[in-house]
Amino acid sequence: MNTLSVETPNYVLLDEDHQRIGPSLLPIHPSGECVAVYGFTDKQPYDAYCSHTKEELTPYPLVKCFLQDQLALPGNVVRLIVIDPVDQSETPLRAATMSAVLTALEKRSDHVTLSHRLIWCEPSRAYRVEAISSGAAKH
Repeated sequence: MNTLSVETPNYVLLDEDHQRIGPSLLPIHPSGECVAVYGFTDKQPYDAYCSHTKEELTPYPLVKCFLQDQLALPGNVVRLIVIDPVDQSETPLRAATMSAVLTALEKRSDHVTLSHRLIWCEPSRAYRVEAISSGAAKH
């Protein structure tokens, strides 16, 4: 199989206002939007991320109801979970759709298939979102 899979994330980070954090993203096209949150597979990856920021962040379980609520929201929105980022300007970042992560959690799967990569664009200080073609990535 030519798909790239990674461990299923189990945690997100909450900021001081108890909001899930994620990267700044460039619009993917004029009629669509993309949102993402950071997801972590274990303590070591979120500790590594936290060591690169001055923000007060708290790990919190990635719960199915959050994903279900996000997926029920209206609109033409690509909803992603960035998996195990190291810092806020790492490039590329690896991401799976919230739908794929929800399915993996429901099936108690250890792995989820990556569907997107995020490329840092310094001038805009945000990430450009690119779909990963099913035959382009190997693991």
